[in-house]
Amino acid sequence: MKKETYRITEEKKFELIEELNKLQNEVLKQIADRLEETRKEDLSEDDIQLGEILEEKEVVERRIDEISDILDNCEIIIDKDYCEPFTVNLGSTVKLKQGRRIFDVKLVSSLEADPEKNYISDKSPLGKVLLKSKSGDIVNVKIRGNVTEYKILDVC
Repeated sequence: MKKETYRITEEKKFELIEELNKLQNEVLKQIADRLEETRKEDLSEDDIQLGEILEEKEVVERRIDEISDILDNCEIIIDKDYCEPFTVNLGSTVKLKQGRRIFDVKLVSSLEADPEKNYISDKSPLGKVLLKSKSGDIVNVKIRGNVTEYKILDVC
């Protein structure tokens, strides 16, 4: 069975490495310390607390496995030193106009989508239509019955 390849930016790779190190070197150690403390105490309430700590440990270990899988199977999206106005790809920054509003979005994988940074997923409705477009195009995105029109001013 072929493993999934994750397309991520160099920035996301470093974020994942930092998160993985923190989970492995800090969070798991804190959980182990709390488990040890709970096991030393001999109260019936500790069974509930012990279960919660073990559940938290399981969640952290799953996240560690998930991050490890991503890092083992990732392909880095290279930031370009030049603009390709006729090609929107993963990693492209697109200047859009919606009504009077002009804004930039960066097209990224669903792993990196972050509305606060204006990083949109290639799997989102807007991301999907942008991948098929170029500078100067007008695209329409239908979300929950509403259609929004965007003009692509620039692609870089």
